[in-house]
Amino acid sequence: MRKTSVELRIQQAVLDDHDDPDIQRLRNNHICFALLSLVNQFYTLERQCRNFGTDVEIYLAEIQMIMTIHNAEGIHVNGLAQKLGITKGSVSEMLRKLERKGLVRKEKDPLKLTRLNVYLTEKGTIAHQSHISFHQKLDSLVFETAAEHDPETVKVFAQFLNKILGRLTAFSKADAQPLATCAEQHHKIDA
Repeated sequence: MRKTSVELRIQQAVLDDHDDPDIQRLRNNHICFALLSLVNQFYTLERQCRNFGTDVEIYLAEIQMIMTIHNAEGIHVNGLAQKLGITKGSVSEMLRKLERKGLVRKEKDPLKLTRLNVYLTEKGTIAHQSHISFHQKLDSLVFETAAEHDPETVKVFAQFLNKILGRLTAFSKADAQPLATCAEQHHKIDA
């Protein structure tokens, strides 16, 4: 499930509320609050519209499509839809936007003239490289912080995070079951 920018702003406003006793309890439970804030900040950074070294605004879904095209240069519309798990119509709409921004170009497939292959333009390649550079800067921030600690501490911390991730995944799956049952009961009541 993806969060919209409105949802992120609401969540951040709630986390920043210093008067709410429930938020204060969250803050006092340092680890949970720190992890939630960390994830929120990474997500916010990733979703911000950027120009990625070009003269146009590029949104998250657009840069992800640019990455996919870069990794499969000459891919056709159906292939993009399959790779991204979205409809052919959604791909076509996004490609029109990217074409108008000068980031991609479409060419007829020489082997199958009814099919269009998609390529990055020079500007699209610049955007892709800038996006990779952006992630390398984020990685550097993490590596610099990790370098301030001995390798064993970093290893233990990574294991700690992976263990939490595993438990959250299990919790999410277990918690979804009662919701499905609740929805089924709701439909029975309505019937």
